[in-house]
Amino acid sequence: MNWHDYDEKLICRGELILDLDFVKNYKAELDAMNKGKEGMPFTLTGSYVQFLALVRYLYGMPYR
Repeated sequence: MNWHDYDEKLICRGELILDLDFVKNYKAELDAMNKGKEGMPFTLTGSYVQFLALVRYLYGMPYR
């Protein structure tokens, strides 16, 4: 048995990879949501809210 490879697999098993591509398009998505909107503009995009929900779920964080 190759213990080095086994150790690496155990280390990788605990990794969590989050896709942060929404940060690159945040301004464009926010501008698209607010285009033609009357009243107070949106400040959070849908993809950011989904990211926050994922983090909350994965770490078992409370709502407040």
